[in-house]
Amino acid sequence: MNSTEASTTGIQPCVRLRNISVQFEDFEALKDVSVEFPLGKTTLIMGPSGCGKSTLLKVAAGLLPPDRGEVEIAGVDALRGRPRAMSEMRKNTGFVFQDAGLWQNMTLFDNMALPLEFHYPDRAESVVRREIYAWANRFDLSLILPLRPSTLSGGERKLISFCRAMILNPNLLFLDEPTTFVDRLGVERMLSVLREKKASGCSMIGVTHDADLTSQLADYILVMKAGELREFGTTSEVARSRDPVVREILADVLDEAATYDGDILDLLEPNGDLF
Repeated sequence: MNSTEASTTGIQPCVRLRNISVQFEDFEALKDVSVEFPLGKTTLIMGPSGCGKSTLLKVAAGLLPPDRGEVEIAGVDALRGRPRAMSEMRKNTGFVFQDAGLWQNMTLFDNMALPLEFHYPDRAESVVRREIYAWANRFDLSLILPLRPSTLSGGERKLISFCRAMILNPNLLFLDEPTTFVDRLGVERMLSVLREKKASGCSMIGVTHDADLTSQLADYILVMKAGELREFGTTSEVARSRDPVVREILADVLDEAATYDGDILDLLEPNGDLF
């Protein structure tokens, strides 16, 4: 496999990136990366800090136009697609931001209402309210909905962002460090939702350092270093990589020892069973 190219032969992609490069002033965040994320599967992106993981995720979601390259999401050209096709594609995607991505001048209720109001402007207010409270109640957040983001903890903001991403019942979900700052109970509830989405066939692409999320959800792992794709394959394929750089990155990212011999398999494949 070319270090900047990856595909899952024979599996239809939910997102296809071709020759993606992103430059921030003098820093090249992504270097000619091509990858096809498989439809109906969960792909987790791993790598050291500053290697381009979040940048790749935002490009894959169509939130950050690359300096060079092509982005196709659910068969739609995300850079030059027709407005109607783009709108339909957006309606079926959700994004959980690393920093929660909440509007500070709006209440939490209004933040959660944004996707519904944008994509379904004619939906009755009572229906919108019911859907918002259904998700908020699932995470014990209903009492704080009248508040603004600045009054919340980082974990509470992340859970609101998670609920907002789920409110349209997307079939394509992007997750940027979704469990960071979230307490144990919140993480367990989040994982329960994500397992349900996975079982329903939702395609998920995420960045994470969370070993539990990785072991429970990952079908594929993409390993990055310095803006380049270093390894891509099924969880078991990547876990068995002989590339010392990949093995070191996996160990570091998943909070294991910097060097290991086989224990990454135990972490990624609970009870010795392959995914």
